[in-house]
Amino acid sequence: MSTPDTVMGEVRPESDCPQDTSLVRLVYRRSFALPAGEIWEAFTDPRQLSRWYGTFTGDPATGHVRLTMTDEHDSATVDVRILRCTPPAGFSLDVDGWLLTVDLRTVGRVTTLDFTHSHVPRSEAGEIGPGWQYYLDRLDAALSGGPLPRWIDYLSLVDEYR
Repeated sequence: MSTPDTVMGEVRPESDCPQDTSLVRLVYRRSFALPAGEIWEAFTDPRQLSRWYGTFTGDPATGHVRLTMTDEHDSATVDVRILRCTPPAGFSLDVDGWLLTVDLRTVGRVTTLDFTHSHVPRSEAGEIGPGWQYYLDRLDAALSGGPLPRWIDYLSLVDEYR
């Protein structure tokens, strides 16, 4: 087992939650030498999404789909509610109670992807944080044609997100 050599996410305190809660945001930033439309397609085209994350059934135009994870780390099926969709700038989702946001911004030939998982209980950041890092590394591999990372290599990152 090795530790992945990738861009870590950040754990940030939630500023819009009640004071007696200990919720955090997991925030990730990745840059790609690709147009925003190509990254958008990796999230929204079922064939491309299945290469790194999972598959969905249903029509996104209705605002609801069912998502099934398709890798060694997870094979769960969850309900997804589309809260905001502004192609190719980004979207927000409620994934079985998790609030996820993807924003894409292009400057020149580089597109920056900002991924945020909001309202994470501080006690769960150590388990959830490495998972999102793993999936974003899988996205990077799918976009670049490189080998997909292995989940086992991310287990050593738990303490980095606590």
